Amino acid sequence: MLGMELHWSHEKVKLTQTRLIESLVKQHLKENGSLPSNLDAYQKADETDPKIETKKYQSIIGGLLFIARMSRPEISVHVNLLGRRTKDATDKHFKTALQVLRYLHSTKDEGITLCNADDLNLTIYTDAAYGGENSRSQTGAMMCLGNQLVGWYSRRQDVVSLSATEAEYIADCEGAKDAAWAEQFLSEIGISTLPTLKTDSEGAYHLSKTPKFMHRSRHIEHRFHYLRQQVRAEKLTIHTIPGKDNPSDPLTKIPPMAAVTGWKERWMHT
Repeated sequence: MLGMELHWSHEKVKLTQTRLIESLVKQHLKENGSLPSNLDAYQKADETDPKIETKKYQSIIGGLLFIARMSRPEISVHVNLLGRRTKDATDKHFKTALQVLRYLHSTKDEGITLCNADDLNLTIYTDAAYGGENSRSQTGAMMCLGNQLVGWYSRRQDVVSLSATEAEYIADCEGAKDAAWAEQFLSEIGISTLPTLKTDSEGAYHLSKTPKFMHRSRHIEHRFHYLRQQVRAEKLTIHTIPGKDNPSDPLTKIPPMAAVTGWKERWMHT
């Protein structure tokens, strides 16, 4: 089984999956390219669209999913959207998956770099794209120790949100749960830190502090108020940041290639 390659140098290690990417390319294509930029390529197909063999589609999606989770966060939202089509995939979806693979092939030596650093403050960045397929919003989250990216995901929310603020609040609650897990893990290896959650939603921020928006938020399930509980117990601090400064934004929507490049330069240290 092809997995990770570790490239050691002075006080840092780079994680790549070059061999796995090359193996997928050998199976499916031989060209380079860029990430898809048209959201229509991920939507449900028409009845008349030509179908693709399920196992063939699942094979390439499985490989892309493993790469997205382990070393290439910038393709996370693409793989999440394509992964919804495993039972009704068409030729259009397969070609979109091939385009993601072409992008990986053209950047196959890139990956996550971890450095020896004194700053081990835990920061969680969250974002949400309101609406989406079946009216369910998309959550994106990043976990950083200092300025190093150590965890990320892009996934569809389990419930339908009735406002952008509610979608962001749900994303923030998921981030708070991630922070609690990471804080406990770090404490077990002797690292003490107070997690910080950063969101670009003023409404979600105020909702985490006080229920003053009760007339607009009373329908929100109690389980999502876990965020408010953590903030009140001072187990988590929460701050707002401008949307343009939120690094988890590319995990919720299809960004232009220029945005992907800038994001990688800031967070992947390639």
